[in-house]
Amino acid sequence: MAEQAPSSPPHAGPSPRSERSSVGAAPPALEAEDSDDDSAYDGDSTAGSSTTSIGSSILKFREENGRTYHAYKDGSYALPNDEVEADRLDLQHHEFQLIFDGKLFTAPIPKDKVLHRVLDVGTGTGIWAIDFGDDHPESTVLGVDLSPIQPTFTPPNVSFQIDDVEAPWTYTHKFDFIYSRMMMCSLDSYPKFFEQALANLNPGGFLEMVDPAWPIKLNDGEWPKDSALFKWSALWGEGMQKMGRDAECARHYKDQMIAAGFVNVTEKIYIVANNAWPKDKKMKMIGMWQNENIAGPQGGIEGLSAALFTRVLGWSKMELDVFMAQVKWEHRNPRIHSYYEFIVVVGEKPEQDA
Repeated sequence: MAEQAPSSPPHAGPSPRSERSSVGAAPPALEAEDSDDDSAYDGDSTAGSSTTSIGSSILKFREENGRTYHAYKDGSYALPNDEVEADRLDLQHHEFQLIFDGKLFTAPIPKDKVLHRVLDVGTGTGIWAIDFGDDHPESTVLGVDLSPIQPTFTPPNVSFQIDDVEAPWTYTHKFDFIYSRMMMCSLDSYPKFFEQALANLNPGGFLEMVDPAWPIKLNDGEWPKDSALFKWSALWGEGMQKMGRDAECARHYKDQMIAAGFVNVTEKIYIVANNAWPKDKKMKMIGMWQNENIAGPQGGIEGLSAALFTRVLGWSKMELDVFMAQVKWEHRNPRIHSYYEFIVVVGEKPEQDA
């Protein structure tokens, strides 16, 4: 039987500034752990202005298939914004803390550089912005999102706005650091986003993007033709394409950021297993959290799929529920060595010309 995820991750310390390092090609495939428990797997365990004030119309969420979705710019983002999703997003934040060894960012920002203004794009529940604000009381942190699901009580240096980052940016002050995580398939034009981010950074400021890249991969061999998990991955990408979004968008970030004018652009790929199949202890722990994140009781994969499959692909809710059960079973199965590639791209705005 697959291992259960722990109730909480190891304590995540402050976010030290990363040293600048060269980044190579994608990491090699992981070594899977040999386990006699695999044969006993039963599939049951889970390891005008771009800103808008919060008004009644924004708070009147769209209800569909038992989930709620953002009302502002309705339909532009396919994932829910309800309490179940909020809990999952907070769990996912801890998973990223494990992936990045407790760091909130990987950008090679000099330790003596004061980040006066920081922007968190797609802040979700605001957990990254709040943690950053706690760690950096010298910084003013702004989190922006289409959904007003952030807490009311925050550190004094942290605030939130309902904002569409695809509209013209009208911020009155520029930023020293812009951070964006899990925004894949959220924008119509990433090149435009990168251009606006560059224009709204101070010289020497940094942009960091963190996103998974499609499709789901298999560590060994080829996907069986009848694999529900592989079919889901293909259909999800197809649905996004019909929405005008590219599920492989993260693979283009580096080139697009360079084209926008960023310098010292680096890309690093992290392998994230979908359950506890890796032999390496750290990778196994991350896989357990990923399993909870996507195939756990919070319904991550249902949230990823409900609107896309029913609105765009024309599935019924009943058809989707049956399919989701098959997909989650494969996602949790430690005999299926599936994983995502998470891509981190960091770029710097050039210093002013001498």
